[in-house]
Amino acid sequence: MQPSTLATRLWIIFGAITVALIGCIQFSKGLGIEYGLISGVAFLGWCRWSTKSVRYQVDLVPYYIGSIVCLLILNTIRYATHAHEFIQLIYPFGGHSSGASGYANWFLPQVCLPVSGLLIGGYLLSKRQRIGLFFAWWGFLFGVAESLLQFIIDLTHPASYLPLYIVGTLTAMGLFYVSACGLLRLSKPKVGNRPSIEQANPLTTRQINLWSMLFISFMAVYAVTLYVQAGLLPVGVIMGSMMGGLIGWRKTTARYWVDPYQLVPLYLLLQALFYIHVGEEVLTHFNQQITALSGHAWPDEEFNYLITLVGPAIWVLAAYSLWRGQAFGHFILWFMIVGMILGEPTHIVVFPVVRLLRQGGGYTYFSGMYTALFPMIPAILALFRIVSETKKQSSDIYEKQA
Repeated sequence: MQPSTLATRLWIIFGAITVALIGCIQFSKGLGIEYGLISGVAFLGWCRWSTKSVRYQVDLVPYYIGSIVCLLILNTIRYATHAHEFIQLIYPFGGHSSGASGYANWFLPQVCLPVSGLLIGGYLLSKRQRIGLFFAWWGFLFGVAESLLQFIIDLTHPASYLPLYIVGTLTAMGLFYVSACGLLRLSKPKVGNRPSIEQANPLTTRQINLWSMLFISFMAVYAVTLYVQAGLLPVGVIMGSMMGGLIGWRKTTARYWVDPYQLVPLYLLLQALFYIHVGEEVLTHFNQQITALSGHAWPDEEFNYLITLVGPAIWVLAAYSLWRGQAFGHFILWFMIVGMILGEPTHIVVFPVVRLLRQGGGYTYFSGMYTALFPMIPAILALFRIVSETKKQSSDIYEKQA
């Protein structure tokens, strides 16, 4: 066994033990047992089928991204139907010892932690790192476990949320199908090089304008929804990022082709760090602190839907679109680049300063401050990648015309 392989196995073993212990001690024994069992089976599958070759793993990325999207949709339905409250009854030894309460007590260990980990795994998988295949095993097994758990909930508490009963069941079936397909591909690896993606023809001006109209419509719906929920303050930050993203997209990736296999790893890493940031906002009640600044009430339920569940499902879905080289994925990537570079620092340089000026006192912690800057790192790297490729292609076009 090579030293690098041994080191990877040791990292996986000790990391899995640590996560299982945290689950048992901080949340519930059932959760720790689930994570421990999934990690053990994933490790065995990874050792048996996935430690010799990584040449085929790019085929797994669409299934992997799809499983994360299905997982977020499923948890949105669980929250809407209060099924997440029943989950604690499913786990053995379900008592909680964490200091968190309510929504955070469910969201942090059972949504934020696994989704953030899977997004980091997606970065490694799309970078063709061998350890990325372990995350693929873990993610697909977790998808199977969560879909089976949903079936148990549907069978034991069907009358509690009858209007969305069929939606939860269908979503669980979709998650099970995607995860099962991923496991089959892992157990029967394809031998070959990275599949090539044909360079797409640049969009025409008419196509760019039509896509822009669609994106502006999406931005308008999102802005109105956010304004009704939270007031003008967060709308200004997010809509400014979206407008900047639209301009950036029109100037670069709408007209010049950039290899999506180079952008998707950075985008998935950005999403992982951003979702960790969302976890901090949930834990420290970001919406309540915004309410204190703006005077516009932002209810917990609306914040939870838009910022922690529905929004992230759309942002992760954009990774699949980006993988396919589609306009929607490139626009969302640009929105995230602008938002992470210009929007997230507001947690440090705007929100606490506004509170200081309005309420007095010193410069103190504001919700989301500690993790706000980390998503900037992959955002800056993606920005440099896009700009450099755009400049290169534009100069080539200029030389040909000359």
